[in-house]
Amino acid sequence: MDGETAAKHVLLDFELVTLVALAAGLLLYAAARRIRRAFGGKIAATGPYDGFDLLLMLFPAALFLLNPIAEVVAAERGVGKGESSEASDVFGLAMNLGYFAFVGIMTYGLNEWVRNRRVSTLFGLRRLRPANIIVISILGGVLSVLLCGWLVGDFSTGYLEELVGKLDEQEPVKAFQETRSTLQFSMSIVLACVAAPFVEELLFRGYIYGTVRQLTSPVFASVVVGALFAVVHGNLPALLPLWVFSILLTTAYEITRCLWVPVGMHAFFNAANIVLMVHYNGAE
Repeated sequence: MDGETAAKHVLLDFELVTLVALAAGLLLYAAARRIRRAFGGKIAATGPYDGFDLLLMLFPAALFLLNPIAEVVAAERGVGKGESSEASDVFGLAMNLGYFAFVGIMTYGLNEWVRNRRVSTLFGLRRLRPANIIVISILGGVLSVLLCGWLVGDFSTGYLEELVGKLDEQEPVKAFQETRSTLQFSMSIVLACVAAPFVEELLFRGYIYGTVRQLTSPVFASVVVGALFAVVHGNLPALLPLWVFSILLTTAYEITRCLWVPVGMHAFFNAANIVLMVHYNGAE
């Protein structure tokens, strides 16, 4: 087994452990609430989510959580290691954009149409003025780049390279590095800076975190959902930086109660990394 395949297996194992931790945490918190209620203790006021949301959120979440399994299968069979054409790359990007659109619509529909909730109210989309969202997003994005992109990222990459050797870049990073046309580059920008930030934040920060937070605690939900957010990106060196990044996004959401803030921070983070990548590639 080569280093890249081993890395994919590590990611899959990490996801399974995280899901077990999530299930155990939900059971323990539920038991603690029952014990507190039995002894006449105060129970925190209920929010908009309930146990049914744990089932519903699995449908859009599964489309991301299956990624580590697919990555292991692809690595073992050597899929995707050959040369690709511009047409196939553009088709792949179009499929990814459709994939994100489907997940976004599903997440929106489960809340707006199935649970009869106003998404704009549920996720605080109108809580802040656009100018405030932009300023907070930029400040949070800069902090994220410095902390996750450089400090934690350099440590994680250096440690893993010493341990298992050099590993492949993330798929979006390789897509930018291997871009062959303006169309391909433009589609990659839309995917990285628009589709991914909005859909991933809607699902992970909005729906999954909101549900797990209400049934457990903010700290537990932030750590576990952050781990899931990191592992579904399918890159071992990026696991720790993305985990920390997710916790920063969740903290921003907790403070502002406006989902546009983590969306903006996420978009800024991805855009900044694209600019830096293009700059360094051009310098070479």
